[in-house]
Amino acid sequence: MSVEEQQIEIIAKPKVRLKFIDMARSLAILLMLEGHFIEHMFKDFKPMVALVRETGTSGYILFDWFYFIKGFTAPLFFTVTGVVFVYLLARNKEAGFRRNPRIKKGFRRAFELLLWGYALQFNLRYASNTFNHEHPWIFAFHVLQSIGIGIVALLLIFGLYKLINKGPLYVYYFLAGTIIFCFYPYLKGLEKDVFLPNAAPEIIQNVIRGPYSVFPIIPWTAFTMYGGMVGALTIRFQDHVKKFWYPLTYIGLGLGLNLFGRVIGLTLDGIIEYMGFDELNLVQNSWLYGRLGQIFIALGVFMLIDKLIHFKGELFLKIGQNTLSIYIIHVVILYGGIFGYGLNSEELSHSLNGWQVILGATVFIGAFVVFIKYLEFFEKIKAKVIDFLFFWRKKSI
Repeated sequence: MSVEEQQIEIIAKPKVRLKFIDMARSLAILLMLEGHFIEHMFKDFKPMVALVRETGTSGYILFDWFYFIKGFTAPLFFTVTGVVFVYLLARNKEAGFRRNPRIKKGFRRAFELLLWGYALQFNLRYASNTFNHEHPWIFAFHVLQSIGIGIVALLLIFGLYKLINKGPLYVYYFLAGTIIFCFYPYLKGLEKDVFLPNAAPEIIQNVIRGPYSVFPIIPWTAFTMYGGMVGALTIRFQDHVKKFWYPLTYIGLGLGLNLFGRVIGLTLDGIIEYMGFDELNLVQNSWLYGRLGQIFIALGVFMLIDKLIHFKGELFLKIGQNTLSIYIIHVVILYGGIFGYGLNSEELSHSLNGWQVILGATVFIGAFVVFIKYLEFFEKIKAKVIDFLFFWRKKSI
């Protein structure tokens, strides 16, 4: 088959969009909005978190549930990114690595995420102090940067898979995620003032272990790799996604990881030690696999929802299809990204009581829902503003 015939065949194939993926993305971004708003606006957030970590409870079941779900949001976001990306990347089985249009789009997307990640940490309000120690957050490694590196890793592993041409793709991503998790106990065991690589610039150290490593590649990229595994499995078993056994398998695996994560870690440590190798202390990964299990449960539940009730919530799904725009705008509004003025200011930060912060979070989320509902209208306004600002382009043409 010629390249032209392959391209025609690709165009002719109908694009199947799996709703459970968009459901998971929508849930993740909405939980992120709620979690970030409460974290930075609730006046008792820090003391109640300290109580949870010290005693296991804040004394308020509502806050305990909120704090548990907040810890679930980031792993879900990273995992779903891997699911979406690999599902779109690998479903065209005929195209080679270079001819796959998703390769170029993927590298472009990764660069865009890195660019936005660091741009949002720039602060015009303190522009004169941006590149010195008075504003070190400019070099922080945060969510967008970590997801961008994760996408690059997904692409490189896909290229390795195409080069070797042996075994199923989901095994490659499973091994990648597992290997990354194995490094976590070592990094966690280092002293707080030990940064890696030694003597590297801070912007590089933050990628792995630095003073401002908010979402370092270890362990967070592992969630993206496991998401890639799910994406590859979904392609492999696409005809079975809406059969009961497929989502129930995820739910069962998720429950197993939650119930027996610590046992699995202890068993692996015992096997490694018995073989004569140094102990990796993988038992410390039990919380990571617990979170991964919770994500598998959520994905399985969304698959069942799609199967049983034929979910048609177009607005809810649309939210999941525009996560980057929501993330960027929420950083500008809440954290004062780029401009330096946001709700998280000294005057407003941690200023709301319980009922006020619940109401505020509801309004905050509602504003983004309205934004997505009328997204096309806002995009037209944006286009007109750009045309007005760059009117000279038309004259030059």
